[in-house]
Amino acid sequence: PLAALVCAEASQKKSRLLPRGALIVFGTGSELNREVLTQHDRYKTHALSGQFFPGKDAPPRMRPLRRMLTGLFHVNGDEHRRHRHLLMPSFHKSRIDAYRDDMVRLTNEMLAEWQPGQLRDLSEEMTRLTLRVATKTLFGDDVGDAGMQVASWLQDWLAVMFSPSMYLSWDLPFLPYRRWLDRTHQIDQAMVEIVSRKRASGRDGGDMLSMLLASRDENGVPLTDDELIGHVGVIFAAGHETSANALSWILFLLAQHPQITCDLIDELTAELRGEAPTTEQLARLPLLDKVVKEGLRILPPVPLHPRFISESTELQGYELPAGTVIFLSIFHLHHDPALFAEPRRFLPSRWAKLKPSVYEYNPFGAGPRMCIGAAFATMELKIVLSMILQRFRIAPVEGHKLDYRVAITMAPRPGITARLHAADGRWDKSAGGVRGSIRELVALPL
Repeated sequence: PLAALVCAEASQKKSRLLPRGALIVFGTGSELNREVLTQHDRYKTHALSGQFFPGKDAPPRMRPLRRMLTGLFHVNGDEHRRHRHLLMPSFHKSRIDAYRDDMVRLTNEMLAEWQPGQLRDLSEEMTRLTLRVATKTLFGDDVGDAGMQVASWLQDWLAVMFSPSMYLSWDLPFLPYRRWLDRTHQIDQAMVEIVSRKRASGRDGGDMLSMLLASRDENGVPLTDDELIGHVGVIFAAGHETSANALSWILFLLAQHPQITCDLIDELTAELRGEAPTTEQLARLPLLDKVVKEGLRILPPVPLHPRFISESTELQGYELPAGTVIFLSIFHLHHDPALFAEPRRFLPSRWAKLKPSVYEYNPFGAGPRMCIGAAFATMELKIVLSMILQRFRIAPVEGHKLDYRVAITMAPRPGITARLHAADGRWDKSAGGVRGSIRELVALPL
């Protein structure tokens, strides 16, 4: 895989995301993963601050942007270790298990609006659901509509941030960069107000923000407001979009593989009898676990892991200068036939015997920067899937054109239009004729 490294010079135009003239490297392979993902101090997260974003002496107009970029994704070294330690209690198993009731209630509210015969965009539905889950578990009940508004703004903020239009990074009224800065101010102000209200209430509402406010490091030092806002923004943005995409892709794959879905329905019915799973029951649903693992393998919601090389180094025989940006392709790793036979086929059964290392299969990353919310996301996927599949049969529209887009995440484009049917057990035939670039990634029925 390393022999297939592709290198290119970044645009000489001034970019807010990459150093001028940076070398960009794409690579894949388990050994490359191991080498890069375990050397945290050499291979840092993408350089989205300091040289390329506003510093401590930035003018007032730019200070909210700096605050937005102090989250866990954007810090390195000792600072990252300290912040991760402070965030870990919010993702302890007992805390995650307590979020189960919120996930079930919000999923039930979504399903109550669904009716047999309706056409629904699965991507839109899953995004709305995971936004509501993220809002409730992160901010708590007392935030209400304010959290949903921040969610909407964050989606827009991320979409503009990773669009080609950001190369025109001038603060002018007619450019997207101006809209991005304005959105930054809106999010920042809303976050400041949410944090202030939560701190003033002085109570633990069972949400992540309450835990973050109470966190102290080994010296008794809490997170600053800037750090809190940065972390909350990152957790919120990362916590809903990746789950929404994973749910959408897995529902699509199941609709295209009726026998697998039939077997899964049998397992869910036998164990759950139409009810939502408890955390204990999730451990007794082996096929559901295999389906989730296989869905995350074949269509990983985060297909690329970026790293920024902080010092000149030799990487598997290649001399790479400081400032090189390396993208580890998780998609290509998960489609390596040496690791996964028939990699383009959706085969949950492969997980009965397959036990890859964390560097061979890592939808949530690996090493010291492994996704802190992996257990939360996995529980959310399993709960939502088990509840939907017991209530509805989902069939993509005949001839539906389905493409994909890749930015930070890999998402359906423009969405997945599907027709809802009552869970009548008629999973004997999938909707055929799905068109689009999705067929480049997955082997589907004709």
